[in-house]
Amino acid sequence: MAQKRFHRYLPTKGWSLYWILLAYLAIGYFYPAIGLLALVCMIAPVAFSVSRGRWWCGNACPRGNMYDRLLAKYSPHRPIPPFVRTFGFRLFMVLFIFTVFGVQMYFAWGDWNAIGRVFWNIIAITTVVGVTLSFIYAPRTWCSFCPMGTLSSWVAPKKAPYPKAFTSVYVDISCQMKCKSCARVCPMQITPYDSRGSETGYLHADCIKCGKCVASCPLKIMKIKPQNQITDDRSQPKTMSA
Repeated sequence: MAQKRFHRYLPTKGWSLYWILLAYLAIGYFYPAIGLLALVCMIAPVAFSVSRGRWWCGNACPRGNMYDRLLAKYSPHRPIPPFVRTFGFRLFMVLFIFTVFGVQMYFAWGDWNAIGRVFWNIIAITTVVGVTLSFIYAPRTWCSFCPMGTLSSWVAPKKAPYPKAFTSVYVDISCQMKCKSCARVCPMQITPYDSRGSETGYLHADCIKCGKCVASCPLKIMKIKPQNQITDDRSQPKTMSA
């Protein structure tokens, strides 16, 4: 059986942020204290997930931005191995990374340069792993089991009740789920069309709100907004064109 391949998606509108990662790795190599800036990308994803899910991963993460804007051009876009999405494997990765991180922090404590080097090493090593997986499978393979992404997915609301301002993907009931373009361009290889007609939108914990599914929809019947904005849009009276 031929192996399924996903479309080479184009980057949606937005800033190219991957230069931040490249500058961090280059400068941090010589000035280890810079490594402490990694705290931003460790705390922010989880903080944002409470109201936006994994929005940070798809819109503000420099490494994720590199996968989408740079490596997506060269990746074979093969299916992400199912086992890396399992709860057991993701739990193992969270425990493994934080155990290694904790042990190194114990020996580095008290020396700011040494502490910064611990952060830098973690970012550098996981970036190498992520880039390697991009050329073997798909650009966002690492994101499927990234420890911070996993923690974000655990924190994000998965069903009602959920915050009215929670950002989600909404698919109009008119979608016939035939083209499945949204699924073929999804960097996380999930299926936004499953939320067709849903009042809550697509609450898959690994949806990174990147908007590629919305941009690829041939009928333009998909939106990515907070739930309260969708409700307001539906409540507006529709006017007939002359």
